[in-house]
Amino acid sequence: IRREQTLQRLFRTAGCTNLTEQTVDPGQPANLICTLPGKTRSLIIVGGHLDHVRRGDGIVDDWSGASMLPSLYQSLRGKLRRHTFLFIGFTEEEKGLVGSEFYVRHLPREQLHLIRAMVNLECLGLAPPEVWQDHANPRLLDLLNSVAKAMGTYLPAVNLERVGRDDAMSFRHRKVPTITIHSLTQETVRVLHTRRDTFAVESVPYYYGSYRIVLQYLARLDEALP
Repeated sequence: IRREQTLQRLFRTAGCTNLTEQTVDPGQPANLICTLPGKTRSLIIVGGHLDHVRRGDGIVDDWSGASMLPSLYQSLRGKLRRHTFLFIGFTEEEKGLVGSEFYVRHLPREQLHLIRAMVNLECLGLAPPEVWQDHANPRLLDLLNSVAKAMGTYLPAVNLERVGRDDAMSFRHRKVPTITIHSLTQETVRVLHTRRDTFAVESVPYYYGSYRIVLQYLARLDEALP
């Protein structure tokens, strides 16, 4: 609950006035949703999860993703976008994608069909940003690679099937195009679910590099998607 409250405060500081809570389990943190209205009802969802396992502080997994959402909102709100953006801090991902499954399951069918992309931010700041290629929608992956190339870099394909599932899966099972951006490698994955998952392992340059690419990517999606 404390982490949800912190994210609420960050969103409000970033200027989000359309902030709602979706109760999933009474007494547990809620899904936290910040809406950036666009010219159309078509949706782009950007997500990270709020919860973490008891061992460690869960900074990498996944406060690194969730806490980036208010900064992305603040940077995108400077002009009216074509799509409506939903920035969502999902609860209870570690318990089996509970928050994201609840969210998708309770979406009206017509709203589900309005989602053009779900961009999942998972475990950032341990290394330069990477992409879970095997699970990425081809169109979303092509657009990400074009953005990275324009910025003079690229995102390595590092697949995470052996690590587990992520909130993007809840959407992908409903035929929503998804993509997951992360920073896990064979070396850095050893931090997850251990006492090493603290601020000490985060790299500010890597984290800021992830923010820059994700921000440009979201702006590109807004231009390129229907």
